Amino acid sequence: MTRRKVLLLTNSEHGQANVFLATSHALLAAAPDTEIHFASFGGIKSAVQSTSNAALEANPGATPIRFHQLDGTSVVEALLENPAGLMDILDVRPGPFTTHRILPPIARASMPYTGPQIRQNCAEVRRVVDEVRPDLTVVDNLFTPGLTVARELGVEWMILSPNTLKEFAAPLQPRGAYFWKFPALCTAYPFPVPLHLIPLNILFHLMFLYYIFFDKQGVQARKYLKEEAHTELFDQGGIFADPPPGLKILIATSPAFDFPVEKIPDNMIPCGPVLRPVRPVGEADAELDKWLGRGPTVVINLGTHSWANETKAAKMATAIRHLLDAWREAGEEGRLQVLWKLKQTGDGRVEYDPYREDGPIAGILGGEFDNDLVRVVSWVKAEPYAVLRTGQVVCSVNHGGANSFWEALCAGVPQVILPVWADTFDFAHRAELLGIGKWGSRKHAPGYGAEELGAAMKEVVVGDAYPASFGVIGEMMLVYPPVSGSLSSHSWF
Repeated sequence: MTRRKVLLLTNSEHGQANVFLATSHALLAAAPDTEIHFASFGGIKSAVQSTSNAALEANPGATPIRFHQLDGTSVVEALLENPAGLMDILDVRPGPFTTHRILPPIARASMPYTGPQIRQNCAEVRRVVDEVRPDLTVVDNLFTPGLTVARELGVEWMILSPNTLKEFAAPLQPRGAYFWKFPALCTAYPFPVPLHLIPLNILFHLMFLYYIFFDKQGVQARKYLKEEAHTELFDQGGIFADPPPGLKILIATSPAFDFPVEKIPDNMIPCGPVLRPVRPVGEADAELDKWLGRGPTVVINLGTHSWANETKAAKMATAIRHLLDAWREAGEEGRLQVLWKLKQTGDGRVEYDPYREDGPIAGILGGEFDNDLVRVVSWVKAEPYAVLRTGQVVCSVNHGGANSFWEALCAGVPQVILPVWADTFDFAHRAELLGIGKWGSRKHAPGYGAEELGAAMKEVVVGDAYPASFGVIGEMMLVYPPVSGSLSSHSWF
């Protein structure tokens, strides 16, 4: 009997690729005789290998995931070569006179390539499709080369996205609700958009659409691809403007945890959070597991797109100081601990020692360092989701990325969100709308302030207001369970 072959095409950045890694594992658990082919750029290769090893350990009879490395230009590489205001994303505070500066680089994220780059990427994807000859191809919604080739070749294909109903179903809502009800990207407006902000919200929606369709580099790349490769480029905009008939779109979200929509098109399937199975912390780092077991713990992990120089890190240290003082003053039981994963620079370099005795951070937290109540690390051996699932974590301080949000929610951990760009502001609003967390930097985003952040962490951690809400969350998860290692109850593929 011929094995079925599934080809997964995705960007190599974890924000998009993690749902594909999780899906790979889940498919092998549900159908171990399926051949899983994973095509992307080299940056994700080791994660694919780890996922394959974990799947084979759980299902020894399964076929190893085969990785196909694309010899081309990744999204990050293309954006860094053609930055076009990229740093404004992380430096500019959203507002009526600033949001227009953030939208162009965000709009370019799905098509950041020059003409030669997109042609090369499409050629590589075409090569892999020809080699594999898959029965089904699953494409990342932001992986434009994959979208373009899948439509061009007419293969059996579908889209898998880590995004939400807001990005897919909201634009198709009746009465033009997308423009007046749902917050425009990068505005940080709440849902539903307040009446006095609707005119600006409509304007920013239209501006974003303009930048998507009329970005100069994108227009030139489309023309180049058509003239030199006789190929019509197909990107996320085309999913709405000119979708192939019957195209299915799997969205890694649950309606119960998203902004409410009146209508979900039949081809859009909210399949619940899609999370990778993880090794227990004790297997990955026995010492950390023992330390976590000493008391309730706050985990601070702001993701790859957020870093802090020593001055900014001192603000976080001060917020931690306020939290620990409030915990003790309230007479809470147990020793409250903080695990702080600190990224110091955009490229991961170490520029200062947070434990330096004469440094600002040690000056604020020195006593907590001495008692091993606060740990500042650049790397954690265990997976973030594994740490959250220990039952010891009482708060996740994160940047509002989709993976971070869903991992904390599925682990039943309240959140304090410090959004830094794009849709992370929406996740901060979702946390407050659902009653599962706080936006900890409303006055300072995309940065944060010590007093505001300290107050938000205190509200979430001290007392029992937020843990009480997770009984309701647990009931919702029974209706829309996360996908984690098994697809046996689903038939999306």
